Amino acid sequence: MTAAEIKDIIQIIPECITYIYPGYLTIFLFLFFRGRSIKEDNYVWLKAIAISYIYISFKPFFKKLLSWPFELDISKIPQSVKYNLYLLVLSIIVAYFADRIIVADKTQKILKFLHINTTFYDNEFEMLVDFDKGAWLCVYLKDEDIVYEGSLGYKEIEDGKRKYISLRGFRKYIIKDGKPLEPYIVDNSNEPQNEVVIFYDDIKRIEKM
Repeated sequence: MTAAEIKDIIQIIPECITYIYPGYLTIFLFLFFRGRSIKEDNYVWLKAIAISYIYISFKPFFKKLLSWPFELDISKIPQSVKYNLYLLVLSIIVAYFADRIIVADKTQKILKFLHINTTFYDNEFEMLVDFDKGAWLCVYLKDEDIVYEGSLGYKEIEDGKRKYISLRGFRKYIIKDGKPLEPYIVDNSNEPQNEVVIFYDDIKRIEKM
């Protein structure tokens, strides 16, 4: 390989990268907003390339929008910088609004209206959660007659990691004949800063109150 050929390859590397990083960033941020981490495999890179290609294809439609912010005082900024800024901003915006659309109540209503019996949820926990306000859950443990009630806080529900949820302002009590025994073992209902972690393997069932 000659020096000229190496130079040509080096020159096209930035253009090749622009067909990967915008889509990869979108996928990464979308999963981050969903509380998940990205899994490195060939499908991720193919999706990243496909998303990036769509962004680049829409560039002419955003040309005026792309150049407008720089016409005031900093019009000398290279077009390549503007172009990459467009890709970065679009990657962030698409990821954010895709997440918001998925968790919106109206999205579920539209699916129901169209008789589409599916959801965007990845697991049973997400079906219970009000993403904006949290959810008051009643968690029954497998090996004991102990129940926890509280507002859903943190959660780790990704495969490959030890799964758990946390409840804030929780109450802990023993249940007998389907009714809680009083006084409660622990009652933090007036102290929302107090929190308990419950591992997924210990959970028998969950009820949303």
